[in-house]
Amino acid sequence: MKNNLRALGQVKKHTKGRPSPARLVASLAVFVLLVGVWTMVSSQSAQQGKGGKKYVATEEIILDKASGKLRKPTAEETQVMVDQVSALTNRSSDGLTIDTHPNGMKTVNLEGRFNGVVLGRANADGTTEVRCVFTMEEAAEFLGLEEVNQ
Repeated sequence: MKNNLRALGQVKKHTKGRPSPARLVASLAVFVLLVGVWTMVSSQSAQQGKGGKKYVATEEIILDKASGKLRKPTAEETQVMVDQVSALTNRSSDGLTIDTHPNGMKTVNLEGRFNGVVLGRANADGTTEVRCVFTMEEAAEFLGLEEVNQ
């Protein structure tokens, strides 16, 4: 029985070739983080090239640094906002696949979808209003964008 007790401060050595549970969890966390970032970046790039809904700005929400006054976003700025928010708030499960790993674990690559997005807009008094949105419709309402029929 006494042989089974270790002295304080003595560290148990793991069997050669088997990482500790803490190392496995840390490695998995880093892997998931890297996959998530890569997925989001690649999804945004792909979405920006696609023709989606078109919007026009109706409110002055951008503070012009040169004049110090509020202005409406340009057509290009509006399209960039719409592309990014649309990609991040995409709630479609179309095309998503379930991968089953050798250990039985199942994963789904969300391809940058199902996110909330924190948006900010400038106010006339110099403050910034911030809101978290989960759909393109919420974003359009907050940013003062109206959909244009093509």
